[in-house]
Amino acid sequence: MSRVLPTLAFAAVCLCFSPADAWAEEVRLEVFTGPESKDLKPRWYPRERQRESGEGWVQLSFMIDVSGKPYEIAVTDSMGHPSFERAAIRALKKSSFEPAKLDDQPLDAGHAMKYVFALSGPSAGPRRQAVAAYRRLTRAVEQDEREGAERELAAIEQLRKRNLREDALIHVGKYNYYREWGNARQQLQALDRAIAYEASAKYLPEKMFVAAHLSRFSLLVETRDYGRALRAFDTLRTLELDEQTLQALQATVGRIEALRDDERSFSVPGKIEDSANWHYRLLKNDFAIEDVQGEIAEVKLRCARNYVFFRFDPNIKYHIADNSGPCLLTLVGDPGTVFMLTQM
Repeated sequence: MSRVLPTLAFAAVCLCFSPADAWAEEVRLEVFTGPESKDLKPRWYPRERQRESGEGWVQLSFMIDVSGKPYEIAVTDSMGHPSFERAAIRALKKSSFEPAKLDDQPLDAGHAMKYVFALSGPSAGPRRQAVAAYRRLTRAVEQDEREGAERELAAIEQLRKRNLREDALIHVGKYNYYREWGNARQQLQALDRAIAYEASAKYLPEKMFVAAHLSRFSLLVETRDYGRALRAFDTLRTLELDEQTLQALQATVGRIEALRDDERSFSVPGKIEDSANWHYRLLKNDFAIEDVQGEIAEVKLRCARNYVFFRFDPNIKYHIADNSGPCLLTLVGDPGTVFMLTQM
């Protein structure tokens, strides 16, 4: 594993304020507590996947009503056979939670959960054939042999029944390929799979895991996926980073937070994939969806303190109530539809 993911360099910026900027008068603060797990039903492991030694995980985003029941469940990412997605959704539907509360009053709130399907005992390390495939792909990328890299990439796709560590390692290899001959979105998708939305190095060596998280943060900023970048920083600050890297990350986060709170606008291109859904974690409370080529049928907002859905209207600029908290935007439409999301 000779190829090392790059350590990132960030330009530092000073964010300064004066004590005079403090609140001049006392204000009442609302007390919000998010949902908590209460009775999580165990997920059923699909028998055919057990027989094949198949492993996987499913990332779900959903709402929890005032009685603690989940609804409006969406798969935002997954690894493994589609049967894992069905099993995760079934388990979640049978589970219950302590609802979110605002000043001790229950309210609907957004939540997220990851279901892992691993065989009993510690997850096995990557098989020799998977490690060899990763090394061949990495070597071809390093030697700038695109045809050879594409052959290795195609061979990797034929590796079935991957365990969790194999899938993580293979997607580091795919990230390296997409760095040379792909785009930022492909690189991000590969790194999402490589780190598997984990906060610690469960499936990758520690140094590779940290490097993957740093590269992912840089790509989230590059693609203006600022809401996810802020969440990624929450994980990065718990990892062992040198002081210079941490300060650079904090400076970048400061600029994102300034953009969130001021009146500047920015746009992000989007495309609805084969799942007929497009997900994006909003940074600002006002947004519009413009330059649509294709069909968008519905807009859904899963917020920390609210959930709304409505039919899409290209002539409307949308505003989210200030007390809704962070929101995950989901657009439902025809696969292949492209558009521009503008936040302001």
